[in-house]
Amino acid sequence: MQTLRNIGRLTVKELRALRRDKVMLALMVYVFTAAIWLVANAVTTEVRDLSVAVVDEDRSPLSHRLTDAIQPPLFDPPVLLSPTQAAEAQSQGAYVLVVSIPPDFERDLRAGRTASLMILVDATAVAQAGNGAAFLSRLLNEEIAAYMAPGESAAAPVDVVFRARFNPNLQASWFTAVMQLMNNVTILTLILAGSSMIREREHGTIEHVLVMPVRPYEVVVSKILATGAVIIAASALSLVFVVQGLIGVPVTGSLWLYLLGAGIYVIAVASIGLLLASFTSNMGQFGLLVIPVIIVMFLLSGGMTPLESMPDWLRTMMRIISPSPHFVAFAQAVLYRGSGLHLVAGSLVAMALMAAVALTVVLARFRKVLAG
Repeated sequence: MQTLRNIGRLTVKELRALRRDKVMLALMVYVFTAAIWLVANAVTTEVRDLSVAVVDEDRSPLSHRLTDAIQPPLFDPPVLLSPTQAAEAQSQGAYVLVVSIPPDFERDLRAGRTASLMILVDATAVAQAGNGAAFLSRLLNEEIAAYMAPGESAAAPVDVVFRARFNPNLQASWFTAVMQLMNNVTILTLILAGSSMIREREHGTIEHVLVMPVRPYEVVVSKILATGAVIIAASALSLVFVVQGLIGVPVTGSLWLYLLGAGIYVIAVASIGLLLASFTSNMGQFGLLVIPVIIVMFLLSGGMTPLESMPDWLRTMMRIISPSPHFVAFAQAVLYRGSGLHLVAGSLVAMALMAAVALTVVLARFRKVLAG
């Protein structure tokens, strides 16, 4: 009971210290509200309003029809340019796609000869260029087929029907909103947990802790509890009012199951944040140390790019040393697909094991810090 009382008092102390940190409170409000909305609406790989130029050296009815078929909302109205102008404009980044229609294009098609139509792609915009080139190629093929054989339909032997589950309209904002929330949980947990340790050193209150009748593990647990309570409450409010309410992402899974997984994950990440802080003496050093950790956990979690596209050794290593891939898989299963406990038990167990290991390591390290 004395241990519980000590942890409770220390947790209240941490929450009061956080309440006095106006900059950190403002950062949390921004990260869990405006930042999620901005990323969900601005960061997208959907094909929309792509700039297209057309080099029409054929000047035939077919080439005019192909030019007229390139219309919004997928593409901006095309601009007719000469070959030299198109090459210069694309070098300057003015057009993502350039369609080059060679001379005698329609005549060759009607004569049964092979004809080539070239699409020049600015590959510096990788996602939009790849998707845009695929859409444009399909559009031009359909227009050519309709023009050369009007009224005829090339019936395929198999009718392949696609149905997109869990995101019927393939809206990128549904994905980016939830993934940004997951990333913000990781970033804020690392920063809050580590800064609570640095704050003790910079304000000189670590000496007060050393003379208090408390054990090292009580101090560590109180910092993790305070950080976890704030992060979980903020993420739950953001999920309900920003992701669901403002952005309109339907969350079909159990909110309580998500909070359970988020709680386990926060323990693991907060322990890592405290461990990093134990090797530094001020916020500047902690910031330099935590930035590469955030980048690795952020980029290699499976939220930005699928884990399946990574090398086998890297994918295996990330699943062993980082809880973020398991949390991303858990959150996607619960929030997107409405999975129950039996389907995400593996991810929960993996996060719990990592949380236990991280907590054990930080407790051992914290004893040395207090002793030093």
